[in-house]
Amino acid sequence: MSKVKDIVQKNAFIWPVAGSLILYAATIVVMGRFNVAILSSCAKLCVFAMLLALGQMIVVTSGNGAIDLSQKYILTLAAYASCTFMETNVIFGLLIAIAIGALCGLLSSIINVYLQVPAMITTLATGYLFYSIILVVSSKWSSTPVRSFVNFVNGNILGINMMTLLCIVVAIFLWFLLYRTKYGHHLHAVGQKREAARLAGINVQKTVIIAFVINGALCGLAGALCAAYSGGANQDLGTTYFLPSVAAAFVGGTNAAGGKSSVVGVSIGAFMMTLMSTFLNAANFGVGVQKLIQGIFLVFLLVIAISDATKKK
Repeated sequence: MSKVKDIVQKNAFIWPVAGSLILYAATIVVMGRFNVAILSSCAKLCVFAMLLALGQMIVVTSGNGAIDLSQKYILTLAAYASCTFMETNVIFGLLIAIAIGALCGLLSSIINVYLQVPAMITTLATGYLFYSIILVVSSKWSSTPVRSFVNFVNGNILGINMMTLLCIVVAIFLWFLLYRTKYGHHLHAVGQKREAARLAGINVQKTVIIAFVINGALCGLAGALCAAYSGGANQDLGTTYFLPSVAAAFVGGTNAAGGKSSVVGVSIGAFMMTLMSTFLNAANFGVGVQKLIQGIFLVFLLVIAISDATKKK
């Protein structure tokens, strides 16, 4: 029994894989027919929640109870920026969206690290700041995506959507960064015990700041892709993906206490949460009921995560 427990703990992706299989089977039962297209559709639709979840994973891994509540606002602001600046040049607009996301993450990290304000309170406050900026720019900036970028995000290579391929590349890069570089080792060490990491010669402040910046950049990328796929930017664009992304981060094996992450697990977790939405839609649940079920599931995950964090301490 202990051996099975060890295997599950070392392979965080097992739970989201099991959840995905169960939800896929349930969706087939509800629809009354076998449909492989569901999987490719979910792989395409999960990219926004996946990018946010990976960003959230990095922030939470930095420890000290860190979590980013401003993600949906960063995504939305970046979406407006991408629609506006892509009118000049598509690559330039995409880079601007990612840069804006990174700057938002930098602002939150500076307040968190140097003013010693807890991350949850910091990102709640900066989130309102970003939303205020959105209210200002939404009437001045373009909300219509550039056609060439829309064609790109809806394009396919060998039957695989371009957004899905892009997210796979991002996930591979993050896997390498977190598990094969000095920064990744420092991040996990900082998440496990910041004082011990400091005594070991690790620059804790720099490590945490970089975590928030990477998170912001991922939100910026998600915003650019989401605006193109959704047909444009709007003030509530990021709201749809925030709750599933947080759930994906924790179901994928991210430890609420920090110091533990799983790029593969979180990526599959985002896929699982998209399958859950597909199942709820197929079962004809209303939007309110869907949000309620997702919320209950998230609370359940948080209870487990906090329980594990307590045991860790």
